[in-house]
Amino acid sequence: MNNNFKSNSNEFFNNDILFENSWKSISLSQINEIVPDEFPGKKDFIKFYLTTNGGVFSKGAYIYPDNFYEASNKDYYSIEIGSFFHIPLIEDEEDSDYTTSIERAKDRRIDYSEEFEDFVLFHIPFADNHADNDFWIDIQTGEIKYMDYEVSYDPENAIIIAPSFLDFCKHIQAKLK
Repeated sequence: MNNNFKSNSNEFFNNDILFENSWKSISLSQINEIVPDEFPGKKDFIKFYLTTNGGVFSKGAYIYPDNFYEASNKDYYSIEIGSFFHIPLIEDEEDSDYTTSIERAKDRRIDYSEEFEDFVLFHIPFADNHADNDFWIDIQTGEIKYMDYEVSYDPENAIIIAPSFLDFCKHIQAKLK
């Protein structure tokens, strides 16, 4: 099932964002099977996934970490966001034509190193860019982190780019500044 959402029908994104090709609708119990009991921002995360189960920014989308933090690394002035991962239904195939599942995203990274195994215990991958780099929610703090695997596979080098899932979503922009 493909549901097309523009942000005027999705309260999480600005009106100029085109977000489409979400996966099948899921229930609260299906979300709770994948995410930990509690973490800062979980209510917003659940609300988002009940509205749309993953999807693609087909016309481009960007996040600007300097909306929240002083930019110490100009390489990350803007970061493109390609898609949000979906939560698969148990009886269905793992991936859709448009997005990867949260579980598959986690599984493909967990074997990178012992440090990454520990990182995955306290982080949930929920989005990526078109270069196969991931955005993660830190379930201890609620912060959003970005892993640029072209630079490093060490989770210590994850870049904090937003204080929360909701802040991350609300600051996604359709165009480069």
